[in-house]
Amino acid sequence: MADTKQVIVKVKRQNSPAEKPRWEEFALKWRPSMNVIICLRDIAETPVTRDGKKTTPISYESNCLEEVCGSCAMLINGKARMACSALVDTLDQPIRLEPMSKFPVVRDLAVNRQFMFDSLKRVKAWIPIDGTYDLGEGPRMSYEVQEKAYPLSRCISCGSCLEVCPQVNEHSKFIWV
Repeated sequence: MADTKQVIVKVKRQNSPAEKPRWEEFALKWRPSMNVIICLRDIAETPVTRDGKKTTPISYESNCLEEVCGSCAMLINGKARMACSALVDTLDQPIRLEPMSKFPVVRDLAVNRQFMFDSLKRVKAWIPIDGTYDLGEGPRMSYEVQEKAYPLSRCISCGSCLEVCPQVNEHSKFIWV
């Protein structure tokens, strides 16, 4: 009988913001087209570490599972990525999962991104389209300007850009001033 292919996942765990983080390692059965969210769901179904110790399911956020909402952003092998689009077959093992470091940890991989949302509201980073006032036709833009500006409109407010930006740190006031 052939050995079953496994996926090894190391997760940085933290029960509360005040608790010291620790690492837990899991061995999962590999399946085709497996992504990191599937790994986290598999761990939730059977929360037992690689060495056989019972543990709790991992706290994380996810919503759309289509790389649209940004809620599943985390550090995957040290890089800010969406867990829903991070395919296991393209990742080095063991797969290391950590919460984003620029946001306060709530628990495990779940972080509090509220300061980012509040800051974006404060600087009016969104165009209000709630129907309470007439927005008019808007400014005329050349096709070239539209092409440059469009990628900026695709921001999903996941926070990955803040995670990788060297200017965002404990010494910088950046957007949360």
